[in-house]
Amino acid sequence: MIYLASAASCCGFAVAATAAFVDLHVYRTGAAAIVHGAWLYGVRFWGLPFTYPPFAAIVLTPLAVIPWWAAVALMLLVNVAAIPVMFYLALRLRPVAGWLGRTDAVRLALGVAVFAIWLEPVYTNVAFGQINILLTIMVLIDLTLPEDSALKGVATGIAAGIKLIPLIFVLYLVATRRVRAATLALGTFAATIAIGFLVAPRASEYYYADLTFLKSSHVARLSNDWNQSLLGAVARTIGREPGSRWLVLVLVVGLAGLALAAHAGRRGDDATGYGLCAVTGLLVSPISWTHHWVMAVPALMLLAFAVWRRRREAPARARIWLAAIGVLAIIGWSGIARHQPRMAPDRELHLSVFWQLVSEIYVLAGLAVLVIAAGAYLQLRTRRRPVPAVAAPASVAVTGQPSALGRSGPVSQPDPRRQHDPIGQQSTIQQSAPAQPSDPGGGQLRPRTSG
Repeated sequence: MIYLASAASCCGFAVAATAAFVDLHVYRTGAAAIVHGAWLYGVRFWGLPFTYPPFAAIVLTPLAVIPWWAAVALMLLVNVAAIPVMFYLALRLRPVAGWLGRTDAVRLALGVAVFAIWLEPVYTNVAFGQINILLTIMVLIDLTLPEDSALKGVATGIAAGIKLIPLIFVLYLVATRRVRAATLALGTFAATIAIGFLVAPRASEYYYADLTFLKSSHVARLSNDWNQSLLGAVARTIGREPGSRWLVLVLVVGLAGLALAAHAGRRGDDATGYGLCAVTGLLVSPISWTHHWVMAVPALMLLAFAVWRRRREAPARARIWLAAIGVLAIIGWSGIARHQPRMAPDRELHLSVFWQLVSEIYVLAGLAVLVIAAGAYLQLRTRRRPVPAVAAPASVAVTGQPSALGRSGPVSQPDPRRQHDPIGQQSTIQQSAPAQPSDPGGGQLRPRTSG
């Protein structure tokens, strides 16, 4: 009931917002172009074009054939219901699923949703009529399915066919050696492209064959101060649109983030793997609006839960982490990233220091996450690095006995009871078996086997 009250208030603010359901208008405009055979990438609403793959317009055609009020009501209901589902699925990722039962996971998801619905990435999805929460759910469904599921990978492929950002999770499946699921995801994504060519061949040729999907200019300027991608932050920092050489930075960040995510996933930690992969995908995408960052919100919850669960092991460190998470939550609740003063497009390249930092707040947080994850990985590698073995004298290699050369005092004999652990990390002392009574038949009784 508490969540319903919070969601109702959020919906009320969304309906009263100046740009209420602007993206829903864009969806309906694109879907109507498919229904009526118009040029998909020529339609506009408030000057905003349809920028998604043709398959997205095909999937969204039901929105174009129902009344506007029904489309608004449908999107509100779907998003309000989807928010706790998103958090619940995140809590079913490994290893978190082993920490919580299903009932407790439902309760925690609803409790988090009460407050998370007011975070700027979540609220703008509700207020704009966006579908990013649904795409996040599709990715989480695949990651929570059993490894032998025949459908694992399908949902991610469909999500990538609607918007391209989830494609990074296909790479995550490959990097975590889930080749079957990755193949199915790629096959499903290819099927969405094929459907697009069948239904809207001209639009599909423009989007894919002409490589329009690689050109950020068909969406918006990289320097737009609401663009929370790495290239957007670079543009506002250097004061001009970044050239091709900056793609090297994007490639390095992308490969590093994906490698860190894959390392976590291969260790059975899909919760960390999901979070790092989501942050990496949002950073390297040319355009990442603030509402796209809803994909990273479940990772914030998972981090807070993991820190709280282990708070007694290192109380000081836990307080620091919880404080940092609290700061990020406050930034999200304030919505400061979208409350910058409106200015002419050319002024976005000449922001004051304060507003430049504000315009890059999500990017800076994402980069900080990757740096911390990289530090933790290097620390783990250092701890696991084997200690170099001291070269043994030749006599040990030949006779199995230690040499007396160069030693003072008697030569110690090896303990015949000592066996090295098969892993080579520890030794065990075998207890000598007690003497056995004689067999009446003249033989020795065999030692009894354990229970």
